[in-house]
Amino acid sequence: MKNNKLPGSQPEIGVLYVNYEDQAHLEESLLSLKETAASLISQVVVVDNGSAHFDEDRLKAIFSQIKCIFNQENVGFAQANNQGLAELSTEFILLVNPDTKFKPGALELLLNTLKNDPRIGAVGPLLSPGRDRWQVSFGPRLNLWEEFRQKFWRNIIYPRRLGKLSQNRHVGWLSAACLLIRRQALAEIRGFDEKFFLYFEDIDLCYRLRQRGWLVILVPQARVYHWGGTSTARHKAWTRYHYRRSQLYFYWKHNSPFEVNLLRLYLKILLKWLKMKQFFWRKEDGQILTAFNQLIGENFADEG
Repeated sequence: MKNNKLPGSQPEIGVLYVNYEDQAHLEESLLSLKETAASLISQVVVVDNGSAHFDEDRLKAIFSQIKCIFNQENVGFAQANNQGLAELSTEFILLVNPDTKFKPGALELLLNTLKNDPRIGAVGPLLSPGRDRWQVSFGPRLNLWEEFRQKFWRNIIYPRRLGKLSQNRHVGWLSAACLLIRRQALAEIRGFDEKFFLYFEDIDLCYRLRQRGWLVILVPQARVYHWGGTSTARHKAWTRYHYRRSQLYFYWKHNSPFEVNLLRLYLKILLKWLKMKQFFWRKEDGQILTAFNQLIGENFADEG
């Protein structure tokens, strides 16, 4: 990838997208990066996770030297990211979802924040789906109480206040929908944990950065549009399963046995509700119910 540079001076960032059935948004995102931050970027890698339709030529019309990696099937977000990371050699790496669009100056602000303090391992912007709405894309240490607050407080009331944030702040985690990370920090934690198929892999990554002494910083003056859910909307039932599996694995890895058992109890109640829906309304796939049932008793320690 030595020649995979965009016009401009002193490019320092390698960009990594993981795409799944979201070509249109991916093209828009690439165009926004080209228009707002081309001089900062020296590499662009796209890992396509088994999309039925993917047009590499359309991407090369935007960035002629882009590198595309094609997976025959969806190997998961974490594994696909690790594939792409192996192709990048820049000092700073931008992990970004296809359904994002960069505002002018956003990436430069993130980069300057990261460069100005060698203790910082990763930085992220405020994410917005538009119309002055904001997504909760960061948070403190995650536990059952915090998840409850996030569902009923942080996702309903708190987002209205996010646009007023102006000062950088230390956080427990940032969303990998848009995450600028230092290569050295990423190398120390050896990338993503591939036991996460979808969801929680970014929170886990930030946790491990902080355990190694790196700072994780929200930069609220950097603003990036993020539509969210464009790849998963077609597979809601399996998306819900992978969310719960990753949640349970995350709790097993980072939280107390009491919280893990409490979460398993909640999943048992959820499974009963899903079975009821399937019995009365036939709204649940039988395979999903079987997968949920196996998940409740899954022992992650046996997986190595």
